[in-house]
Amino acid sequence: MQVCNLRSIERNTIFYRQARPSIFQLSPFSSTPAPFVLRVKPRDPQPSTIRPTDPYAVNNPRTPLPQMSGTFAVHKPAGVSSATFMETVQRKLEADPEFINTNMTREERQKRKRRKMPKVKMGHGGTLDPAADGVLVLGVNEGTKKLGEYLNCSKTYDVIAHFGCSTTTYDAEGSILDRASTADITKENIEQVLEHFRGEIQQMPPIYSALKVGGSKLYEYARNLESLPRNISPRPVTIHSLEIVGDISYSHEYLFPVKEATVEEKFQERVFRDAGLKELVKLGNRYAEMELKSLEQESGSESATKEESLATGTEPNDAETASKVPQPSTTEAGSLEPGEHPAENGESEPEQPAAEHQKSTTAGTAEPHPIVAIRATVSSGTYIRSLVHDIAIAIGTRAHVAKLTRTRQGDWELGKNVIPAYDIEGKELSDWAPKAKFFMKNGPLAEFGG
Repeated sequence: MQVCNLRSIERNTIFYRQARPSIFQLSPFSSTPAPFVLRVKPRDPQPSTIRPTDPYAVNNPRTPLPQMSGTFAVHKPAGVSSATFMETVQRKLEADPEFINTNMTREERQKRKRRKMPKVKMGHGGTLDPAADGVLVLGVNEGTKKLGEYLNCSKTYDVIAHFGCSTTTYDAEGSILDRASTADITKENIEQVLEHFRGEIQQMPPIYSALKVGGSKLYEYARNLESLPRNISPRPVTIHSLEIVGDISYSHEYLFPVKEATVEEKFQERVFRDAGLKELVKLGNRYAEMELKSLEQESGSESATKEESLATGTEPNDAETASKVPQPSTTEAGSLEPGEHPAENGESEPEQPAAEHQKSTTAGTAEPHPIVAIRATVSSGTYIRSLVHDIAIAIGTRAHVAKLTRTRQGDWELGKNVIPAYDIEGKELSDWAPKAKFFMKNGPLAEFGG
């Protein structure tokens, strides 16, 4: 009897028996083997991309629907945080089953249910200040993994700079820090200064920012008037373009903030600013050197006795006394630790005369305060509020951001492929959801015709 090597037989081999053997061939005494014939029947080749349809998966009602994944952009309105507006979009998308994340584990579903979180998994690519509006890129389900691309892309902003005063937050939401004259502001002077802010520069972030230091955000230190664990180093950023849009305008609707900064807020900003200026001077920033010298000259007018009492005194006991204490200063800028509070042993500063205090806090209010519209295309990590603040100081005055709009982020641009805020807030989901699905499938460069 012949023995066949099974390893040499292909998987699609089929055995055929030629005929039924006779009784003699089945007899153990027969020397003639049964006539087996080995034949190979080749299978029809099928492309690897074509898979047979599973009728159970199609007809089974418990089979989860395919989820939508990708990114799209919305126009975040001013007056609401990025996280709050994103949650508004999430709650509306829950009405469409295609957006619900079906790949979540049981533990994740229970966690979302326990915390009353939306069923649609979503994230945003880059936070906008609550006072700002503009493009906000949203990632849905697996699209959240692509949001890192929009954190490192270039962005374009339209900003209105209001000259005449600076604030604690560098925008209209803060309290007034300093006032300055705007009589010498011209378009030519601004253009000359803007030239030095184009390209790669070193920038100090504002103290009211979400930048984390020692596990806490900077604005948390600022609100609590706490000292920083370490000085903040300047950040390298790139200003791709920086242009004035239109002319200087003295007729506008923007007003200065009503609230004046407290002595403690001014002192904290001064110490934070001095430490940052010294770091910028080391990097060869001549505007920082000019500002540091001017601050040192202002500090030189204070006596050494007053400086020592500020460094060792205590806080005033009531708000009335605190409002009369002048802004603390030092002969050597930055001689106090960042965030260190003056007055720690019960002593307070002499009261400032009421007439002199009235004059200092209302300086420059009689003259009109101009606004300038600026368009800036910047790299990731650039603070527009700090940019406006530094530009005003380089001109020789003070300014803050009155209005800020992000008009472009990567390939998403207002008026082209961004869903307006009034569609999301005032229309039905069926009116704008098809547009979101289209860009999630085809990307921001596709043209939506629906």
